[in-house]
Amino acid sequence: MRVRELLGRVDRIAPFSLAEEWDNIGLMVGDLEAPVRRAAVALDPTVQAVTAAAEAGCEVLLCHHPLLFHPVKKLDLNAGPGCAVREAIRRGVTILAAHTNWDKAGVNAELARLLGLRNTEALDPGSGLGLCGELSESAALEEFLKQIREAWGLTRIDAYAPPALFVSRVALCGGSGGSLWPAAGAQRVDLYITADMKYHELMDANNAGLAVAVADHGEMERASLPELARRLGELTAEDGVKVLLLDTRGLCAPIRI
Repeated sequence: MRVRELLGRVDRIAPFSLAEEWDNIGLMVGDLEAPVRRAAVALDPTVQAVTAAAEAGCEVLLCHHPLLFHPVKKLDLNAGPGCAVREAIRRGVTILAAHTNWDKAGVNAELARLLGLRNTEALDPGSGLGLCGELSESAALEEFLKQIREAWGLTRIDAYAPPALFVSRVALCGGSGGSLWPAAGAQRVDLYITADMKYHELMDANNAGLAVAVADHGEMERASLPELARRLGELTAEDGVKVLLLDTRGLCAPIRI
């Protein structure tokens, strides 16, 4: 298989047409005509991830977060994303990205599945971001937070909610979903779970009567990567391509004290 064909398999899993206009997806750096025997999946295209992929014998590194978000006028190979570019070229690793297209096609659905949510529907039908659904049975807030931590493998999750809250209906958005809290409120959920909410977003949400739980951005999205690797592995197995899941948390790994 060539990288170009592998990219086509990614498009089948997370259609590139779903990506937000501002996003940067697909090929980040590398050769679309290079042969592929092994591919790695990771959250971020860091130097550590590129190195780990190369040492595992992978010619491709598929990441959730893009290597480059905005046009660049210069690329310092000893700083920032330039370090990963240099390492990728040196080691012959092509970097691909599936960002908001995977958010819509997989991240939120997998987070909901891991929590056992039923009767799920889009949180914001206009953008396709986020999901809301129902628990099989209501749970006390503290117990449900423990369930979330275990299901998603979180180091932490902070709740801004009444301690006596019971949760039956939930909304979630993997990654930065602070701006979607009004949509969660409109869905009349008991709790909205996301990451990267700003102080005033939290204040406004709570003042509007919405309980919120905030997780680490990377940890929340990382919970969906085994499913991405599994789907890609199924689509490439017949071509002899092995897909590996890398857990390269790097400097962004939170430490709970």
